[in-house]
Amino acid sequence: MTTQPAYARHFWAKAQPYGQQGPERIHLLEHHLADVGACLERLLRQPTIRQRLASAGGMDTLDDATAARLAVFAALHDIGKVNIGFQTRIWRDADLPAGRQRRPHRAGHTADLTPVLDWKDWRTAEWFLPNLGFDRIEFWDNNGGETACGLFVAALSHHGQPLQLDNPHKSEMPNSWQPYGDLHPQEYTARIGNLLRQWFPDAFRPDAPPLPSAPAFQHHFLGLCNLADWIGSNEGWFKFKDTPDDGYIVRARAQAECAIRKVGLDIKAQRKVFGGADAVPDFGKLFTFDEPNAIQQAAQDTPLDVPVAIIESETGSGKTEAALWRFARMYAKGLVDGMYFALPTRAAAVQIHSRVAEFVARLFPAGQRPPVVLAVPGYHDDNPASAAIEIPDYPHGHDTHADDEKPWATESPKRFLAAQIAVGTVDQAMLGALKVKNAHLRSSGLARNLLVVDEVHASEVYMGVILQRLLAAHAGAGGYALLMSATLGSAARERWLRAAANGMPANDAADGDSLPDIAAAIAAPYPAVSTAAGGVREAGANGQDKTVQISAMPEMGDFDAAARRALDAARAGAKVLVVRNTVRYAISTQGKIEDLAGAGAADAGLCFAVNGIPTLHHGRFAAGDRRLLDQQVQALLGKDTRASGGVIVVGTQTLEQSLDIDADLLITDLCP
Repeated sequence: MTTQPAYARHFWAKAQPYGQQGPERIHLLEHHLADVGACLERLLRQPTIRQRLASAGGMDTLDDATAARLAVFAALHDIGKVNIGFQTRIWRDADLPAGRQRRPHRAGHTADLTPVLDWKDWRTAEWFLPNLGFDRIEFWDNNGGETACGLFVAALSHHGQPLQLDNPHKSEMPNSWQPYGDLHPQEYTARIGNLLRQWFPDAFRPDAPPLPSAPAFQHHFLGLCNLADWIGSNEGWFKFKDTPDDGYIVRARAQAECAIRKVGLDIKAQRKVFGGADAVPDFGKLFTFDEPNAIQQAAQDTPLDVPVAIIESETGSGKTEAALWRFARMYAKGLVDGMYFALPTRAAAVQIHSRVAEFVARLFPAGQRPPVVLAVPGYHDDNPASAAIEIPDYPHGHDTHADDEKPWATESPKRFLAAQIAVGTVDQAMLGALKVKNAHLRSSGLARNLLVVDEVHASEVYMGVILQRLLAAHAGAGGYALLMSATLGSAARERWLRAAANGMPANDAADGDSLPDIAAAIAAPYPAVSTAAGGVREAGANGQDKTVQISAMPEMGDFDAAARRALDAARAGAKVLVVRNTVRYAISTQGKIEDLAGAGAADAGLCFAVNGIPTLHHGRFAAGDRRLLDQQVQALLGKDTRASGGVIVVGTQTLEQSLDIDADLLITDLCP
């Protein structure tokens, strides 16, 4: 007599390897449900995460019963795997029951559940939800069960996209829910319902308050559920178990506690070692200069608990240090857990990354120092504590992880915003405000951290609207943001602060009708720090006055004239930056400069070159070449690395937004 394999006798959730020849190992469905429920439960024990979710629901705090109910929904995230079409997809032909020659229809576990939920498959619907305990769950809210059902659907949407119940492509498949061999879906759902009441008894307390009905609460919960599933699907932390165990929840909770700590989401020990609100080192110990300048001191003096603050000051005045010093104070007071430093381009993020890493090394004690993640897809770094790597997504969550690997948050761009400290591009944050896959994961991960957006003036109209909506949602969930700009403008300042104050985006149609008075805009102080409550506050001069002479030349299409002007200045020893609006114009200008420089031996060294090859700088180079270009431009024009003698660097706006450089002469097109 042949004994059926475990996956043919028990409902499974994870299989390894996954294929048509039968897996070597499986993890039972009930165990995986416990893993993810325990992960969500543990996430909600982190004070900042818990408070952000409460704020999203319009509550002051999140009580234990509500947290337990959310853990129930998280545990039910994969309940659709009970169907036979999913369970038999890994069976071999030899595993089919005697007399069964045809396999059941292959099915998934999310969209394939919709015919049951919308009662198209009424035969299954009659027992499916009641077996899970929905005869009691539907009374968890004041909306006739609508809120509870919404949170259940949110949990089912854990793959990153909201589940569409009115799915026209999914028809009734009653056979998927009928007994098949040793598998009995109806009996098993009743078992899961009983286990849920054992695992999370507080969820079923009759005196618990009703569930929050705010859509923002459901969105935030979906992001946390997505995060819990990613963590709970890691076999390195949740070892497979293929035999039923009614007491498995004890093991799941212990593993969840360990996993949340390893991921960097549990920072209780870090805060304890840090020492509290008075433990922030002096300014001179955090940075390379002893005393803060005017804008840095103004940023420090601005109340820390305002949702959005805006720093406006000239380029090179130390706004980055002002932001980092402000973050240190906010972390010490427990207002934020970490920071996402967002920049307009990849190259700019790579540059700032090393400065942030140095700051973190000075701020946090050894042994509790978080890695500084470079949240830029495709970029690799030699430092395993801070590098970004890309690992292909596994279709069923079989990620692997060891303590000596890269930080967990770097294994996929989707996880970047779950990092405690990260430096990346602003688009990674803005994806949390768009209707795209995993937006909920991004926004809920970001909520606990300070969002710093550098060069916010670089956001054009489309980006500005998205960022405005991101800030409104971030502030609405109790989050904090800091915007920085050298040239923001009064109208933009008004929009950012209005979004933060209202907790919602300002009406786009009304933005043009509510422009600030021109006289007031002219009179606004600069440098300054602004908040919605305090208005625009003058910071004082930073002691960096300089004289700039501007000349308008009608020569945009005259590449020969631009080339000659650049060469004349470089021959006199000037560092010359030529910025054109298009790659085509930049290439044409570079060609003219090389032609003219080639006529004289003395001019040969005036053209920007990498490895002896004259070239220019724009965004169409391959990633490896772009890094070489960035490094060479920085070496020639960097504030602290300027080489002697004249040189000409030609490029596009990538030079303006990506690199911290200093030139004597700027030849640039007018803005289009």
